Amino acid sequence: MLLKEHRYTFFAGAEIHLFRIEELVRGMAVWPHRFRLRLLASSGSEVKTIYGASCYEVAQKAADLVAANAGWLGKPGATHLSQGPPGSPPQALQILQQESD
Repeated sequence: MLLKEHRYTFFAGAEIHLFRIEELVRGMAVWPHRFRLRLLASSGSEVKTIYGASCYEVAQKAADLVAANAGWLGKPGATHLSQGPPGSPPQALQILQQESD
């Protein structure tokens, strides 16, 4: 199985979340879509796996889920999603394509 990793940083208020999205390039694995993200479980909950047809779709679904759980969903300027390493300047719900080898 060959996987490609895409990284996104999501800012929700003062919290920073790093999303590592896997792209199934080739292999025997059976996924419902080409991209997936496994969100770590908080205490008392299960690991959530998000699938999507594009990297952007998966990152946006994960950002919406984290924002909803933290109470930030729908608050203007409270959340930012960007692709790249933590500490890079946030860009409001804009995803820039950067590929890792």
